[in-house]
Amino acid sequence: MSTLILRVTGAVLALIGLGAVVVGGWFLAALGPSGTATFTAEPEQRVVVLDPDVLNRVDAPVEVTATGGGTVWAGIARPSDAEALLGEGARADVTGVTVGDWDLTTRTVGSGESVDAGSLDIWRSSTSGKGTTTTTIDQDQAPQTLVITAPQGEDVEQVELVVSDDRWATTAIALLVGGVLALVVGAALVLRTGVLGAVRRRRTQEAGA
Repeated sequence: MSTLILRVTGAVLALIGLGAVVVGGWFLAALGPSGTATFTAEPEQRVVVLDPDVLNRVDAPVEVTATGGGTVWAGIARPSDAEALLGEGARADVTGVTVGDWDLTTRTVGSGESVDAGSLDIWRSSTSGKGTTTTTIDQDQAPQTLVITAPQGEDVEQVELVVSDDRWATTAIALLVGGVLALVVGAALVLRTGVLGAVRRRRTQEAGA
């Protein structure tokens, strides 16, 4: 293989390795060794809903903490039951996550009167607390919808979703280590071909002298 091809191959390998190091290191720094991701939103609505597309997309348990004015209530129900209860009532739907910003994406839907969710017997489980409440979603009962409410005249000010999966940390570490190896090998190829090229040029100059 020619020196030029080796040099180009080394440069490409080094660039790929550098990219893998940056991405793997960034994810490892963000997730930690336990692979814990935290996403937040500030819906500023009395009723907030998280559906299965958000709660049941991973195999690991999901912990949701809601903070707001007054007594914050949260209940888990089947998606069809929750949808029938909510109807056209005003609420904030949590629609997904943004990994780069670690945010929950939300949209405001409905225009009718918000329901008093805790008054009906459709809930698999419920929790409440003064100013904050935390609910753990176990995936063995998926699909599930989580409805969070604040008292009349108050809002759910912040929702925090935490999910831990050590496989994410393992993937980040593997990417980081693989990137370091590729960077070292690529850089070694570039340096080696540079040295070989310099030696050949010197010999050519000496032979022509």
